[in-house]
Amino acid sequence: MAGDFICKENTEILDISAMNNKIDLNLLVVFDAVWRHRRISRAAIELNASQPTVSNALRRLRDFTGDTLFVRSGSGMEPTPLAERLATHWCDGLSSVRRGLAMRSGFDSATDKRTFTIVMSDIAEAVILPHLLNVCRETAPGIFISTMQLPMEQTLPALRAGTVDLAVGYIPELRSGARQQLLFESDYVVLARRGHPGVKQSAMSKPVFLRQRHAVARAEGTGHAIVERTLRKHRLDSQIAVRVPHFLALPMIVAASDLVATVPRPLGVLMADAVPIEILPHPLKLPKLVIRQFWHERFDAEPALMWLRKTLRVAVTNASQLRPPR
Repeated sequence: MAGDFICKENTEILDISAMNNKIDLNLLVVFDAVWRHRRISRAAIELNASQPTVSNALRRLRDFTGDTLFVRSGSGMEPTPLAERLATHWCDGLSSVRRGLAMRSGFDSATDKRTFTIVMSDIAEAVILPHLLNVCRETAPGIFISTMQLPMEQTLPALRAGTVDLAVGYIPELRSGARQQLLFESDYVVLARRGHPGVKQSAMSKPVFLRQRHAVARAEGTGHAIVERTLRKHRLDSQIAVRVPHFLALPMIVAASDLVATVPRPLGVLMADAVPIEILPHPLKLPKLVIRQFWHERFDAEPALMWLRKTLRVAVTNASQLRPPR
């Protein structure tokens, strides 16, 4: 019979729905202590209660179940067959609750092994992720980071479901419906190859910039679409020579051509020593880049994710190349 506990020895039926409504769940804690210790005196010590209080609780359980539950013997309190079957559910259930409480306060980054999944753009992977990994290598050797890229419309549902733990980057559309925390602010710059004829005194004027041919990153799922919208606003569609999925290819493309590219400053700083490029102030009006970490409110108080968010913020704060130029 669904929802019922059947005692085959005496064909007595316990209605579990009635149990949920009428039983004092504190009595199950007493049952568990007597079950483990087999002595009322030891159970009372564990529960910080008097022996009469424990005995009274057992009496109430006996009235509820219609069974003696425990009988005295030379070795202590022996469980009845019904008590043995109830223990499978009651004691195991309490054990699960205790394990859950231990999880709530027991995350230890120094010893725990855990994989965190973070939605990141290619720029965030190149610019931010190394700093997080450095911290993990020193203080959390069992932590593994997995990154992925998702379309904007899938990011919030993934955060809500817990299939990803964080989203990091310039994602203004995600500000509605998710918790957020500022990591740092930056700006856009122009990249041009060293020796580019349009560069004068480490700058490129607006008229010269508007005459150039451009390399553009689509960077879907982020707010960087503002770059291409700004170029279109200035009627530069026909001057876009190449469009690539991600930003990371742009410094190499620029270094090998006369194309220019608009990129976040941290990416230019990262690549300046790797390829022969100039990092120039941008002559067009573009919004500030506000880099945030996002998560779902379901996981506000989850200790492991609280640690991840705090660690990421500290790692970024300590990264000198992510600080705005003076």
